Amino acid sequence: MITYRIATELGPVRVVTDGIYRPGPPLVWLHGWTLSPWGWVALMPPALRTRRRWYALSLPGHLPDEDGPRTPPLTPERLAAALAQAIQDLCGEAPVQVVGHSLGGFWGLCLAVHRPTRLERLVLVSSFARGRLSGALARVQLADHGVGRVLFRLGYRWLTARPERWRRLLARLSGRPEAWQETSGQVFFESVYPDAKRYRPDVLLQLAAAVAHMDLTGQLGSVQCPVLMIAGERDPVVPVAHAREMADRLPKARLEVLPGVGHVPVVEAPDAVCALLERFLSVEKSLSV
Repeated sequence: MITYRIATELGPVRVVTDGIYRPGPPLVWLHGWTLSPWGWVALMPPALRTRRRWYALSLPGHLPDEDGPRTPPLTPERLAAALAQAIQDLCGEAPVQVVGHSLGGFWGLCLAVHRPTRLERLVLVSSFARGRLSGALARVQLADHGVGRVLFRLGYRWLTARPERWRRLLARLSGRPEAWQETSGQVFFESVYPDAKRYRPDVLLQLAAAVAHMDLTGQLGSVQCPVLMIAGERDPVVPVAHAREMADRLPKARLEVLPGVGHVPVVEAPDAVCALLERFLSVEKSLSV
């Protein structure tokens, strides 16, 4: 694999790719908050890995051991501009297909709303249009101030200090906690944990707090590219009701709800997710929406 960084107005973005040119629209993979591009690299559907040109990108502020830019106000327009800039550097003018998990999906949705010509297809995995999340993560998003920031920093460092603590946290976000003991969970965890324990908590919190004030719900009707939504029936972070609302508002969306699955479908139901991605993103025959 080849790893390098490209500059954007929100700071450097890390890129992971195999460096092999293949025909068809380039694929851009975007990971979730506190995770890593290596997660998608580890569990990418084999047919897409070997037949398509692909790039796994890091979210803004997700560079190990490096300060991210503090550039308020962070807006959906600025997020879209940064992603469009990265795609331009990687792919030139060619429209791309984007697959995003959770916050990575929201980043892709910002592109669909504000830079629609750059996007041919979009996959949203456990993602959202309203940045204020549910459950414990909603409280985290409100902690970007004095005492809250200190507590988050200490808590994040404690959780990531030992792999078993971080694994237990991910399992709590899952509808199938046992998946983290299976092959897909072990491979994914071993791929993302080395980065997670080295990220800077203040930068992660800044990004989460900024996204909490963003809402693209009213603009979903403007998204004209086909969208595949993959949601977990038992997702504690993005309720399936929100996914259904998004699907109703997106003109060309297809929603697939996976029974018994939580916030990380690629780990909890890897075969189902791979099959959906391969059909929807296939060059030869795409899944209708």
